[in-house]
Amino acid sequence: MILRPARRLEGIERTLIRRIFDAAPPGAINLGLGQPDLPTPPPMALAGVSAIVEGRTGYTSTAGDPELRAAVAERYPGVASGADNVVITVGSQEGIFLACLAMLDSGSEMLYPEPGYPAYPMVARLVGAKPVPYPLRADGGFSLRAEDIERRLTLRTGAVILSAPSNPTGAGHKTPELERLLSVLRSRNVPWISDEVYAAITYDDRGASPGEISPEGGLVISGLSKEMSMTGWRVGWVVGPQAILSRIVAAQQYIVTCASSVSQRAALAAFTSEGRAYGKRYLARLLERRSLMALELSEIPNVRFAVPHGGFYFFADVSAYGSALETARRILERANVITIPGPAFGAGAEGYLRLSFAASEQDIVHGVRRIRRELTGP
Repeated sequence: MILRPARRLEGIERTLIRRIFDAAPPGAINLGLGQPDLPTPPPMALAGVSAIVEGRTGYTSTAGDPELRAAVAERYPGVASGADNVVITVGSQEGIFLACLAMLDSGSEMLYPEPGYPAYPMVARLVGAKPVPYPLRADGGFSLRAEDIERRLTLRTGAVILSAPSNPTGAGHKTPELERLLSVLRSRNVPWISDEVYAAITYDDRGASPGEISPEGGLVISGLSKEMSMTGWRVGWVVGPQAILSRIVAAQQYIVTCASSVSQRAALAAFTSEGRAYGKRYLARLLERRSLMALELSEIPNVRFAVPHGGFYFFADVSAYGSALETARRILERANVITIPGPAFGAGAEGYLRLSFAASEQDIVHGVRRIRRELTGP
């Protein structure tokens, strides 16, 4: 065969999340959703339309629209002093890829959380690094423990991925543990990459960000996909020291040239007072949905869960009903409800299901009640 994939792509497959979505029958209630069902707020949508009408459809600079970069920088006063500390990316996932590309050498190691976002180990492999998981333990509320990361550091460690609020658990960092970890990383000259795409969706104490404690020690990755229901607009960013960002900009030029100019103008409206007001309304809706799903889940015997600190997922222990994958398949095939089994986020998540409360109130109620009937009988 003439066409053969490169060895770096061996084992790179669609995630279990996507395979479950693709297998779902039409009309299934989707509690596996990774995006809010709410529409993009009108200020952003109208700004995007205006950009098209006004002919703002050419390239921006590779680093992104300076006005948008300056607006993003204001969110991170400890990490960014201005637009030069921000690069606009095609969603936060490109930001993660670029950060890894910039900081990981071939053969180096990248530590990442498990359970965690399944892209982390795959991106490490794509850039030639070795992914090394560190555990987020259920008995610790799925928050990081500095000791678990410290014992996995080696001379080959190129970066440590941190994430809060976490996907899939919704857990945040405990400030003392985060401070201890960042002190260790500074002493070992190991940078961090902080995935904060859910950071604006927190319901209790916001918790500390690595950038507030160790501003020169790493890169912050985020975007508007989750907090403003702008998943399809693909607007993310990387924030950090200019010396590293200059390399990221150079790489981005050859990968995508720049993020969509139309999407960038739409994103700028999110930083206006009107845009921020919509963000607060959306957060309030998600808070109501969190309470609703907690109430419905509490009616299922032998299902254990913690109310998430942030994000829009419950990570529920359903081990009393069998393996996570078989339980998710059973719920999909018999109850017509999409859930995501814990092993989609790492081997250490067996026995758990991720359920999204970014769905409509009706789907939350009907979906969880269908799950209850399937697991416990009528």
